[in-house]
Amino acid sequence: MRRLLHSHVAVLLLAPSLLLGQTWDRAPLRSRTPTPSDGLPPTRPEFFQWLRANTPQGEQLQLARERIYTYVSEIAKSDSGTFPPHGDSTAVFLFLSAARLGVAGSDQIVAALDPKTAVQPVPVPSGLTLSLQPPIFAMGSDDSTWTVCFPYYFMPGPVGRQTPSNGVTTEIATLSTLAAPDSGKAGSSQATILIAASPLADSLSHVQLWIHQLGVAPVPPPTPGATGQWFHSPPGESMEREAVVRTLPQRVILVAYIGLPGTYESNRPHFIDLLRTLAPRRCAA
Repeated sequence: MRRLLHSHVAVLLLAPSLLLGQTWDRAPLRSRTPTPSDGLPPTRPEFFQWLRANTPQGEQLQLARERIYTYVSEIAKSDSGTFPPHGDSTAVFLFLSAARLGVAGSDQIVAALDPKTAVQPVPVPSGLTLSLQPPIFAMGSDDSTWTVCFPYYFMPGPVGRQTPSNGVTTEIATLSTLAAPDSGKAGSSQATILIAASPLADSLSHVQLWIHQLGVAPVPPPTPGATGQWFHSPPGESMEREAVVRTLPQRVILVAYIGLPGTYESNRPHFIDLLRTLAPRRCAA
């Protein structure tokens, strides 16, 4: 799913469970998880046999990462969203495979599940931090101006501190949600959450750039009491997009949610849950 975001932008749980004092919605863990028709070998054994024999690059690399996290979605849903038990061989194998493909944070999950398994550290790009306290990741800026939290089964994509075309220093990260059925040719995908944070002094340039890139327009808040400025894509487009802009003491944060019909609706509750964690220094309770 994140490959769709890159081209477009150009640049918890089923059982009752608390995340930092907050209950995550159970609904996304109730969806089916069909294997996508993504051009890779269709069955799990065939896929991993192919992966052992090949070194995917470019789009194939992203497809392979997404396929592994489709299998992660399966175990997350079957285990009611709880963190896998210590030594769980299936989970260790999946996250070790993800680490070998450079998925940030997957090495930390391997270490938490089985400290004896050797795994190469996956670097986090400059400007961002990513830390696991099972079953939750915290990701944010290295100067503690913002942080979000999310479940272990999200696929992190920290991009780092960048300078886009507007000249504004920006911390950028993406997250991929659980896989779910969608309306696209593949039949299954993850929705994408985009986070872009800049200094308050650059708020106008920052927001204008990302709203233009996303192709969204102002809309009323989706629910009474929803904070921030909200934006949404025009009706009828094949890719649904929404964004909210929120201001913290030292940062203006744009958080966007992008997905094909089907997976967009299935995983949207977790987008709302993630927004509730956004805060400076450490995740909001």
